Amino acid sequence: YNTNTTLSMRPNHTTALLGLVLFAVNPSDCFIVPSHPPRETIVATRAAATAIQPDTRAQAVGLEKLTPEARELEDVLRKKTDDHKLLVAQTAPSVRISFPEMYGEEPGSFNTGQLVASLKELGFDIVLDTNTAADLTICEEGTELLHRIMARQKLKKEGGGEHDAEPLPLFTSCCPGWMSMVAKSAPELIPYISTCKSPHIMYGAVVKRNSEELFGRPASEIYTCSVMPCVKKRAEADHPVFTNNSVRDVDNVITTKDLGALLSKHDIDPRKLDPIPFDSPFQNQNEEALDDDDDGLGSGAGQLFGATGGVMEASVRSVYELVTGSKLPRLDLEEVRGFEGLKETTVPLHSEDTGKGLDIELRVAVVNGLGQAKKLIQQMKDGEIKYDFVEVMACPGGGIGGGGQPKSDKETLSKRMEVLYKLDKSLPVRRSHENPTVKKLYKRVLGGDFGSEEAEQILHVQPVYGDGGE
Repeated sequence: YNTNTTLSMRPNHTTALLGLVLFAVNPSDCFIVPSHPPRETIVATRAAATAIQPDTRAQAVGLEKLTPEARELEDVLRKKTDDHKLLVAQTAPSVRISFPEMYGEEPGSFNTGQLVASLKELGFDIVLDTNTAADLTICEEGTELLHRIMARQKLKKEGGGEHDAEPLPLFTSCCPGWMSMVAKSAPELIPYISTCKSPHIMYGAVVKRNSEELFGRPASEIYTCSVMPCVKKRAEADHPVFTNNSVRDVDNVITTKDLGALLSKHDIDPRKLDPIPFDSPFQNQNEEALDDDDDGLGSGAGQLFGATGGVMEASVRSVYELVTGSKLPRLDLEEVRGFEGLKETTVPLHSEDTGKGLDIELRVAVVNGLGQAKKLIQQMKDGEIKYDFVEVMACPGGGIGGGGQPKSDKETLSKRMEVLYKLDKSLPVRRSHENPTVKKLYKRVLGGDFGSEEAEQILHVQPVYGDGGE
């Protein structure tokens, strides 16, 4: 494996198992994609392209506080009428929680609609909920996990050997810091990494690759910007593998702190704005195409992505129901919550109520921090522990502790995590696969089923695709 290159994947074929459409991958279908330019080159180019000569010292001081990404966004916002651009923002689960801290307020003390209103006031035309994209991730990653488990069970019944089995455990892929570590230090894990793109890249791909269907515009006329808690999401979006016909899936990534700086510069105070709901990706279509319950809002499970353990907890909610036909008896998976370096539990995948499922207990682990990840990998190599599904997050506490968030200590992180779980319970839908917008996306633009060929082409990429950047 050469970290100067990255693997990408051509679509192969789908396999139907237990009424789910699942996909399998043939290693011979892999091909090489050149690695992206060094992060510093992209930043320097972006800064030079968007540099503005200030008229006064006050303006100069203001500009010095903006990152190159924030300056680029400011330039795009200023030119959007002349460039005939449709500006689409999306915002991550943990951003809505920490955003009030930019104004000296407690985590989660603003209505999420005030964040949406702030982005509209800044100049965005559409504001999407990245929680919905997190729901897409769960539907695809859960399908991928079930495919691997069931393929192994089938092989075992047929007397096949371990070396022919689908690789387990399945590791999550939504943290670019974790992907960077795998690329640099543990490339032998690549077959074990989920092929799912991270949620904000998924949503960017859905928007750009279905731009005519959703917005009646070519992808080249749409500018997508993600508001994220993690600085490494910038380098992730810059990677050329996340382009289609030379059009980027996500054009820019700003952080929570970037957004606060931009709003401050433009005298926008979210506390003075009336809340506005998130947009649906289908809202620009004819009225008859809209559903009353398609409001673009993500589920409580998608909200959980903002904290360590959240991806795992959200996944278990859907995987259990998809394989058993019954709702998970206990929705809150307390065993994978908290700030410990390693959390683990088991979840039976068979329902006594329906008599359906798999005769196994799903062994799951949640890793908080890359140091702990290295320890876990070594223990697995030594045969000391075994899991079926492993979540890894690099930042302390997950997205709530990302490098693009306001400064925090353990007490602040605990408050953010508490708010996150309250938001999960407050949302009308708490399981990813029940999200009405997700259902409609699969029906209209993603091939109808989880793991479909269309979904694989838009929502998946062969890991590991890059070095994680900064």
